[in-house]
Amino acid sequence: MMPILLKIRNQASDQVWKGQRWLILLLAAVVIAAGCSRGELLEQAQQAWDSGDYGAAADLYETFLREKPQSEESAQVRYRVGTICARDLRQYERAIEHFIRLIEDHPRFGEIRDARLRLAECYAAVGKRDEAISEYEGVLPLVSDEKERRRLRLNVAELYYEDNDMRQAIVEYTKVVAPAYDDLSERAQLRIGQLHYLRDEFEEAVPAYQMVINNSKDPVIRRVAQLGMIDCHERALQYDLAIKAVEELEADPKAPDFKSRRIDEIREKQRQRSMVPSSRVDWATR
Repeated sequence: MMPILLKIRNQASDQVWKGQRWLILLLAAVVIAAGCSRGELLEQAQQAWDSGDYGAAADLYETFLREKPQSEESAQVRYRVGTICARDLRQYERAIEHFIRLIEDHPRFGEIRDARLRLAECYAAVGKRDEAISEYEGVLPLVSDEKERRRLRLNVAELYYEDNDMRQAIVEYTKVVAPAYDDLSERAQLRIGQLHYLRDEFEEAVPAYQMVINNSKDPVIRRVAQLGMIDCHERALQYDLAIKAVEELEADPKAPDFKSRRIDEIREKQRQRSMVPSSRVDWATR
């Protein structure tokens, strides 16, 4: 009797082991298949990106994120698809969603600063200037390089300029100006001159234009500043200074008679002004 029971018990144990082994093999197959599927998705996305098929690459990366939201690669994939949408596809709203998710879900991501900068650029691209300014202001304390900080400050100033907030734009452009004249200072000074001119603050505009005239190596930019200076003097009724500034203009081969015509215009305005009774002049300038 005992040998029969022992045989039955052994057979039952064999069946249990076979069942457990089958389950283990099934689970291993599932894990391997999932790993292959994940790897295949990322490989296909990378191949699409490398070949310039950015739409397919973005779609494949987004499929990966939907299927594997908790994957250890999700932060890097989120950053990559956001970059593709912004830089390659110009689909800024789509990129904004990815960068926001990245910042919220992975605040310790190694490239979080760059992600916030790209988010700011995307906001600016779709006209969400307040959001863009907020992101730039949030990133600025994380930037140690002084020139890079000034470059970002210039972006903030440009956003205020586009928003027609001239007063705050002047404040921001002034923060960009550095003791050593460079390309950032040049752009900022030119804008400062333009904004003061638009605000009828001609005396404030002149030093900014003069700084560009004295330091710019670009003849086109230098000429823009010179023309701005002429306009300021003319609007301030400083006709002699305006004429002197015209005379100092560099010759333009495309308009050889520009200087003589501009001087004639200014002198005519000066002549007409001198004919206006002083009482009317005082009233007009008040």
